[in-house]
Amino acid sequence: MAAQGEPLPIILLTGFLGSGKTTLLNRLVKSPGLSDTAVIVNEFGEISIDHLMIDSAIENTLVLESGCICCTIRGDLVDTLRDLVARAQSGEIPSFSRVIVETTGLAEPAPIIQTIVGDPMLVDQFRLGLVVTTVDAQMGIGEIERFPEAVKQIAAADLLLVTKSDLASKPAVEALSKKVASMNPGAEMLRTMSGDLDPDILMSRLGDPGRAAAMIKHLDAAGPDAGHDHHGHDHDAHGAHFHADGNDIRTFSIEVDEPLDEAVATLWIQSLLSLRGQDILRLKGVLWLKGRDEPVLVQCVQHVSYPPVALAAWPEGQRRTQIVFITRGIGRAGVMASLTALREEREAA
Repeated sequence: MAAQGEPLPIILLTGFLGSGKTTLLNRLVKSPGLSDTAVIVNEFGEISIDHLMIDSAIENTLVLESGCICCTIRGDLVDTLRDLVARAQSGEIPSFSRVIVETTGLAEPAPIIQTIVGDPMLVDQFRLGLVVTTVDAQMGIGEIERFPEAVKQIAAADLLLVTKSDLASKPAVEALSKKVASMNPGAEMLRTMSGDLDPDILMSRLGDPGRAAAMIKHLDAAGPDAGHDHHGHDHDAHGAHFHADGNDIRTFSIEVDEPLDEAVATLWIQSLLSLRGQDILRLKGVLWLKGRDEPVLVQCVQHVSYPPVALAAWPEGQRRTQIVFITRGIGRAGVMASLTALREEREAA
């Protein structure tokens, strides 16, 4: 348990209504590879666990045949997580090594992420390991265009799962995949059918967040042209600008080929979040900082800033600051101007 070692990783499973979260979760909780997992859901009703139970419910918690622990949120997420830890440490329920938190279909991920990464009662015992977002291959494009919640769920993702890919036509799957990739080029994307996902795919992404080569590979998906603002229609992963439910959503990247002063970089990101955090749906990238040999991973979702992580090493030939932004009504020019102004102010001081 966390009290005896490193903080336990939390997998946040989100996605719009009907996009396949519950189907995926039902498959995952049956896997022996995830036997020492605690699963937190909003209601038991949709989870097919009747035949998986070992014992009757222990208050709010069920122990499944696979060894998973399944519970509903009681009060709030902080209370539920702390209660699970206390009961595992007392031997009332089995010990666990990770947690999956399933959100409701209309949930915005940012407040949940803020709780996980910022609540002082949790940070010593838990860390955010992965945000997984399911996107319906049949309905996804319409949901993206109509519901800002769907956009925010996609923007927050580290891993995007295009679900029901066997039920939609190949052109529809390709169109959705292209749109989703343009919205969040810093995320990895996979296609699934009937909730079939190898648990090792999740497990392998919960370890060292400093997989610099993989991170920069995904950032590179934004491409060198992603810095150009686009107007009026969708583009490929080299940059996107589209409208969702009246919101002007943009995806772009910035690159800086010389090291940044750490104080300037920190103030720049803090200022962006303070002034426009509601409109910064996602910020994800690596910083090249003066006096540091290793890249530093930064991630933010709206007002929420993850703790920065020093990565193991730069991939060969890839030393530069590289950040992908997903914004609402904010263009690359304004973001770059704010960084330039802070750098010039620092140099003049």
